[in-house]
Amino acid sequence: MSFKIYCNCNHCEQASEGIVSYAIGYIGNTEPEVKMECSKGHNFTALNHIPKFAIMFENGLTAFNNGFYIEAFSCFYSAIELFRKDFSLAYFHSYEGKKVIDLQKHFKVIKNSERIYGIYQLALGLYNGDSVDKEFKNIKIKDDKQKNDIIALRNLVVHAGYIPSKTEVEQVGYYIYKYIVTKYQTFNIKEHDSNDPFPWFAIMQYYFDFSAEHCEENGENFKDIALNKESDYTIILSDTYTSLQLNSVTDIKNLPTFNDLLTLNKGHNINKDGIEKIVNETDTLKNT
Repeated sequence: MSFKIYCNCNHCEQASEGIVSYAIGYIGNTEPEVKMECSKGHNFTALNHIPKFAIMFENGLTAFNNGFYIEAFSCFYSAIELFRKDFSLAYFHSYEGKKVIDLQKHFKVIKNSERIYGIYQLALGLYNGDSVDKEFKNIKIKDDKQKNDIIALRNLVVHAGYIPSKTEVEQVGYYIYKYIVTKYQTFNIKEHDSNDPFPWFAIMQYYFDFSAEHCEENGENFKDIALNKESDYTIILSDTYTSLQLNSVTDIKNLPTFNDLLTLNKGHNINKDGIEKIVNETDTLKNT
């Protein structure tokens, strides 16, 4: 997976007076680090706090906006499978006290989607008693002639070569969006105070702790990085770059429409090649 991202260059900010300089990097599979480089040649490391499921869902929106509906369907469904993995990791980290890096090692060998779903159902059941995940299994996707539950439709597409319609893909994408956001924002850390108006989401905490453990193992001070005291490091947060807006407290009873998500997606420079133009234009302005 390769996903373009950009952020301000700390080196340029410290050396200039209020001039914004952008650095570009590509999120891949070397989590949580992303190597960044600006147009001046400065190199630094971004610690990625964007969940892979959010990246995959964003790619689905991009594909849908571009008319690639089968690719969008694949991305949306991959997003829910990646979400199940992150939910499980966050549960065992927050509620069972397991270190993130240890959990990562164990989960690397679990690649079958059915096994991941089984672990997710276990974690979900331990968290709130919904061990059979009826909410997802009961999702119905309609087309002009018939109605399929979402899992049956996925199996038709993956195993039988069924080509989903635009309407079906839109429904799948929006149902998965609502499911992920609702579960994410109602899944809080073990120490959460029920009277706290600002909940601390368990998956968000998982990503922060992942970076902290990673820095500890590599001799870096995560606290200084979080406070932007280290010019060779920065942190990339999910709300700035993806349409899910995971860590902004959302009214889950009044969520954005699917068209709202498509509009947000169109505005994200991570899905365009234009950011290189922004970088080059900024560099030109600084030299004139």
